[in-house]
Amino acid sequence: MQVPKPMNEKVYIYGINAVFDVLKYKPEQLIEVFLKDGVSNKRLNKLVDLIQHHKISLTRVSGKKIEQITGTPKNQGIAAAVKQPTNLDSKAALNFIETIDTPLILILDGLQDPRNVGACLRTANASGVDLIVIPRNRTVINTPVVSKVSAGASVLMPIAEIPNLVRFLKELKKQGVWIFGTSDQTNSNYWEVDYTCPMAIIVGSEGKGMRPLTAKHCDYMVSIPMIGQIESLNVSVATGVLLYEVVRQRSSYLV
Repeated sequence: MQVPKPMNEKVYIYGINAVFDVLKYKPEQLIEVFLKDGVSNKRLNKLVDLIQHHKISLTRVSGKKIEQITGTPKNQGIAAAVKQPTNLDSKAALNFIETIDTPLILILDGLQDPRNVGACLRTANASGVDLIVIPRNRTVINTPVVSKVSAGASVLMPIAEIPNLVRFLKELKKQGVWIFGTSDQTNSNYWEVDYTCPMAIIVGSEGKGMRPLTAKHCDYMVSIPMIGQIESLNVSVATGVLLYEVVRQRSSYLV
C-alpha cells in the first residue's frame, strides 16, 4: 500500500544510486539535480537522459559547489534536492500498520551513526520491511549521508517518528504485533523463533544496544551467536542477518 504523506522542506541526496532510485520510483519528489561540470561516464550519462526525460531541472556546477551541498568530496559528482516526506506520527503509523496483513516493522532504538542508519534503511527496503520506526530526537535520519548510504531508501520508505517508544510498543501489541528484541545476553538464537507472525524487530544503538526500558516490553529476545574472537556485529550487519531470516521463513507464502 502506498502511504499518502505530506511533503516537508527539501533535503539533499547524493550519489548515482541514490538519485537513480528516487528517479525510478518517485520522480515527482525530485526538485533539481546538480551535476559536477565536466564529469561524464556511462552511468552518469544514462542518469542524465532519465532526468531530461522526466523534465527535471539539471544544473551543472563546480566540484566545490557539489561538495558544499553534500558535505563530502565522495559524492560521485551528483546531488539532488528532493521533497522530503514528512515522517508519520504515532496515530498515522498505527493506522497504516492496520492495513497490512502480516506487517514487518524495523525499530531503530537510538542509532546515531548516519552510515549505520542508512545501511539499515537500505536493507529494510530490500527485505520488504513495511515501516521504519525511530524514537523522536534519538536517531539521525534526514541527512545526505543517510540518503546516500541507503541508496535513496530514506526518501522511498514510510518512516514513523515516535515521541514515546514504549507507549507505541504497547499499541502495536494491541494490534497483534509481536515484538522481537536483540541482545547478546540471551540464549535464544535468532533462527529458533517464528517470524511468520505480524512483528517488529528492534535493534539498539551502536555500543550500548537496546535501552533497558525498551527491552522490558519485548515478547522475545534473540541473539546472533559469535563464534570467533569478535564480540559483536556492526548493527547494520546484524539487522541484515535478522531481516533475511524473516525473508527465509516467510518465503513459502511471499513467493
